[in-house]
Formats: sequence, structure tokens, C-alpha cells
Amino acid sequence: MPPELRSLRHGVIIPAYQAAASLPGVLRGLEPYCAPARVLVVDDGSTDGTSAAARPEGFDALHLARHETNQGKGAALITGLRRARALGWEWAVTLDADGQHAPEDLEGFLSSRPGPRTGILNGCRARRGSRMPWHRRFSNASTTALVSRLAGRPVFDAQCGYRAYRLVLIDALPEAGRFEWEAQALILAARAGWEIEKVPVRTVYAGEGSHMRLAADTLRFVRMALEMSRASRTRAPEAPWTR
Repeated sequence: MPPELRSLRHGVIIPAYQAAASLPGVLRGLEPYCAPARVLVVDDGSTDGTSAAARPEGFDALHLARHETNQGKGAALITGLRRARALGWEWAVTLDADGQHAPEDLEGFLSSRPGPRTGILNGCRARRGSRMPWHRRFSNASTTALVSRLAGRPVFDAQCGYRAYRLVLIDALPEAGRFEWEAQALILAARAGWEIEKVPVRTVYAGEGSHMRLAADTLRFVRMALEMSRASRTRAPEAPWTR
């Protein structure tokens, strides 16, 4: 039986933008599950003191990376994943800084037993019977269906950023991007031969705002989907057993 993720070298990455108000609470919520030295915050060019908020009392050992200007969530994630690999981590769990990912659900990732071909553990939120607004349920279902088709396998919840990445697959992932990055990452990982497993996570909506720009980010997603539909395979390195 594969080992639990908690027994492997792992950590948590939090991409953060204008998150000074919410980030300390997210970090405090992680304390029972992850030591500060296993947490990496990537401040994506915030101007509200997000970097300072990443250092609440007791978090001196936390790792911090910063973009001087805002580059987008995807860019923050790839910065974090590369830094995590340099730190010697084998896996990194990603969650948002706005409080929409319950820290308690980290236990579900840590108790998972990813197989040797598993590249991503994908957080999967319940749509029916949840607090997810109807328009987000529709968007989630349609986006997930399209990404699954482009990936050639089920991806469960294409819009959920609560995930765990096996860091050896970084070179198969997009080098930059914004909100479309997470969907593209699933497609490229699957096309490179990695398996994607799901981890149930709860749906949290408590009135938090979103940095997503509906028109611009929807257009980026459409462009990405068109590019992926034209590309039969990724040019990125394939998983070892596919060579």
C-alpha cells in the first residue's frame, strides 16, 4: 500500500493577493496540521501589507516569496511550486488565502495514499446540497466537463484550487497564467501521463470577494481551451512510465 502523503516531504503553498485581512486567520487554522516551516506564502504583488500579515506571532519560520508586481494566480502558484521543489519537498498542497478553503480539509490530503502514477490530488467540492451559488454550480459543472474532455480523463472539480501536486511534474505545468492556470495544469498533467485523484473538500462561501475579472478571465480560459483542443499532446516532459 502506498504511504500516506503525511509521511512524505510535503508542505503548503498559499498564493496571496491583497489578503492582509484574511491571511492570518488562514495561517492560524493550519497550525494543528502543518508547522510554520512547512508553509510557503507567495505574495503576488499586493499593496495592502499581505507580506507583513504572513508573519503573525509564531510564524517566523514561514517561507515567503514575493512578486514585485501582480502577475496572476497561476504565476504565483508556479513560483511557489518551484520554490517548494528547491526546499526539497516532494508534494505541495495549495490553498487560497481568502478563507474559502477550510484548513481542516488539509487532513484529507495528508491521509491520502497517492499511487506512484498520481500527479495531482484534486479537491472536489459537492455541488448539490451545498452553499455554492447556482451560477457557480453551473460554471463549475460546464468547466469541469470541458476540462475532462480536453484532459482525456475525469478531473472532478476543475475550478477548485485546493489541491496537492507531486513536485516532479512541475515541468509539465504551465509556466505562467492567471485563473485559467489551474484548469490548464490538470489538462497538461493528464496528457503527460499522470493520474489525477480526488479528495473531498467542503464548499465554503462566506461573502469573500474574488479577484477574478469575469470578462478578462473568461476570455483567457476560452483561449486556453482552444489552444489545448488544437494541441494533441503537451510538449512538456512525460511521466517516466510513458517514455
